[in-house]
Amino acid sequence: MDIDTTGFELGMPTREEMLEHQSHMLCNENDQLRRELVRAKRNIEKLVEINQSLQEQIAVEFRRANGAYVEYVHLMNIARAHYGIDLTRDGYDLDPREHLKHMEAKIRES
Repeated sequence: MDIDTTGFELGMPTREEMLEHQSHMLCNENDQLRRELVRAKRNIEKLVEINQSLQEQIAVEFRRANGAYVEYVHLMNIARAHYGIDLTRDGYDLDPREHLKHMEAKIRES
């Protein structure tokens, strides 16, 4: 078997061999970047799905909180109108968050 050793007499590859080697390296790098791009696109799609799911959960919880607040106001109005009980006089505001802040302030003072 005769091996062609032209260009390697001094251990130096020819210009064409160097260009061919560099071309192979660039092709491999290009393939690796394509694989990373596909992986990144899959990750982005997954993150978009997660974000959409979280936004839907936020909307559901917001509607639930609004419904609870409407029910709270309705009960306050029933207590005032039917039974003559004014809960705002006892420190209950129409906004339960304000009442909670007020109660926390009382706890800190004691």
